[in-house]
Amino acid sequence: MYSKIIVVNETIPTLIEPVANMVGGVINLLKTAIGGIFGLYVLLVILRWKEARDMKKILLEVKEQIAKLNKTVTKIEKLNEKKNKHPRSPKQ
Repeated sequence: MYSKIIVVNETIPTLIEPVANMVGGVINLLKTAIGGIFGLYVLLVILRWKEARDMKKILLEVKEQIAKLNKTVTKIEKLNEKKNKHPRSPKQ
């Protein structure tokens, strides 16, 4: 009776080994897939942050240019108002 138990105990590792290898392979595949997805997510977050930073620089430059244009337009309007208030008399 004991010899049968010993034989069964010796065959269990040989039966479980292929299943364990397959499960280990699936776990490694899941680690790689999840790690890859997480890596892509981190990469996309970094790219989005860089894009937002660059957009902020561009918007600040546009804001400065608009402020300069507004000053120029204000000066031109003041000059036009002065011309309209004191028209030159035509030479005869």
